[in-house]
Amino acid sequence: MLDATTTKERNAKNRLRCSIRVTVTFTIVAVLAACVPPSPPDLSDTTGEYGVVVTRNLEIPLADGRVLRADLYSPTDPLTGVPAPGPFPVIIGFTPYGKSGAATSPTGSDGVNLSLVRHGYLAAAVDIPGTGASDGAFDLFDHHEAVAGAEVVDWAAQLPRSNGAVGMLGLSYMAIVQLFTAAEVGPDSPLKAIFPMAATVDPYRDLYTSGGALNVLSPLGLLFGYGITRSVTPFTELWNDPIAALRHAGSNFGRLGEFEAVMADDMFNNGPRRYDGEWWDQRRPGRILQRIADNGVAVYVVGGLYDVFQRGEPLIYSGLQNAWSGRDVEAPMAPDQPVSDRFQLLTGPWTHGTIGDGLDMTAIQLSWFDRWLKGRNDSTHPLTSPAASTAAPLHVVEPGGASYDASTYPLDDARTERLWLREHGTLATGGPEAPEPDDVIYYSPLADPCTASTTQFAAGLFAECLAPVRRSTTGNEATYTTPPLEDPVQLAGPIGLTLSASSTTSETLFSVTVEDVAADGTSTTLTGGAQLGSLRALDPDRSWWNELGGVTKPHLISTRAVSQPVPRGVPVTYHIEVRPAFATLEAGHRLRLRISTVDFPHLIPLGEFPQLLGGRYRLHHSPATPSFIDLSVR
Repeated sequence: MLDATTTKERNAKNRLRCSIRVTVTFTIVAVLAACVPPSPPDLSDTTGEYGVVVTRNLEIPLADGRVLRADLYSPTDPLTGVPAPGPFPVIIGFTPYGKSGAATSPTGSDGVNLSLVRHGYLAAAVDIPGTGASDGAFDLFDHHEAVAGAEVVDWAAQLPRSNGAVGMLGLSYMAIVQLFTAAEVGPDSPLKAIFPMAATVDPYRDLYTSGGALNVLSPLGLLFGYGITRSVTPFTELWNDPIAALRHAGSNFGRLGEFEAVMADDMFNNGPRRYDGEWWDQRRPGRILQRIADNGVAVYVVGGLYDVFQRGEPLIYSGLQNAWSGRDVEAPMAPDQPVSDRFQLLTGPWTHGTIGDGLDMTAIQLSWFDRWLKGRNDSTHPLTSPAASTAAPLHVVEPGGASYDASTYPLDDARTERLWLREHGTLATGGPEAPEPDDVIYYSPLADPCTASTTQFAAGLFAECLAPVRRSTTGNEATYTTPPLEDPVQLAGPIGLTLSASSTTSETLFSVTVEDVAADGTSTTLTGGAQLGSLRALDPDRSWWNELGGVTKPHLISTRAVSQPVPRGVPVTYHIEVRPAFATLEAGHRLRLRISTVDFPHLIPLGEFPQLLGGRYRLHHSPATPSFIDLSVR
């Protein structure tokens, strides 16, 4: 038997060998990658007034001594290739994904839309601190990142051939950092307008959890995706300087243990960041919407009905409109509330990876930036025209293509329609008048992974799972369905489920799906939500209450301090937030509510799994313990 000293020495040697292998492998990959220059963007398109030329790795010195690096795309004379004199507005793509790939998307989702350059704009793709070729340490929307963004705006305004007006563009991370930058710049900044596509109002509730239930599918992929990206992109951004590339990559790689590993550990072991709190609050764009409005920055948000940030995108719109009119940013908009067309929302049937599909996003962006950066109010585009959008700056495209405009969120022409969960799986317009038998479901950790939820929270992968399907009820779910609709029903806004249930275990997990069931029995998922029982505490002051006295948008506190076990065998009322829906159910179709105990692989209760095992839930729908869903119906 080995003694303790020998065992320690052997373990130390094994760790050293492992470290050497990782280091050697990383170095070989780095050297090989350093020899490969980035693929050049296609600059040959002649659409527009100008040609395009790119200048790589311009240095942006920051006040704290860090240096960021940018690629600048400039308009040129299309015949001679000589840079056009301008002056031009500047549009910034502030990216963690490597600036050399910023011009690959025709819609500007990667930070640069070359079509805008061809129509008379400068475009700067800038590596966020701690990524690509930029100095610094990455820490997911920390305040230093916003400060750097504000300094980049000032740098862009002073570029040769700049007219001093600056905008920002990009999707996802690049959308969220636009909001933080717009809050940081202060009044009278060169930053006049931003165009965030797929942005969150609250990453803890939009992405990291759903009703307190942990979302594993998105965060783990994103966290380590960022880590790998940060470690690799220095070689594409600094391909002609292998030593500098290795230095940046090594520094970024070292942050895996300080950021990604901490996040993963908290997810698996219910650490501090597993719960809402100060760390998440500092990264919540909802808290800085008032500052954006005060700074006078115009904001055009584009979201998706199947986007990972589906819940939050309308709340960015309502928050900005409230901030502009002097109301509480987190409150629902009032039906008669005046609105400003400097804050607009476009939402449609898109996933994170298909935002804007089917629309001419370049035309919309041109109209927006021409107005705010060039002072041109002659746009006739229906989604940005000042004349068309002043009274109705909220633009909805439903699945199937029908579209309409509105002014407030919740919509001023929407009412609350309550449907009651009843016996025999009925979803009825009237509540129970006498006791009814409970429905029983059992906790199960696994289910069919090919669902709309999987597609949504995998950022649009597995799109085939969005297709209509004929679903049968299993032992770990209950369904409640309306009779065939006599007239079309148009869902338009937030949805709240009030569920009365009891459990044999001290923890519960409910997954909710709202479906459109066609006459042939196939169903299409419209939206969904979830609730972890131990994090059921409702904040009544931050929740949205409807005219029927119910909660249309519950706000759950979700801190460790309020976490408490579910009492066994006792009816408990759960206020479950269902993500908003904008869709029309045709006459003859039925609305179905599906209540399950699992949403695999989207929600995986890593820390709560032992308390969930063996759970038997009774769903109540009697007069003393009613269950109902409140829908926003237009």
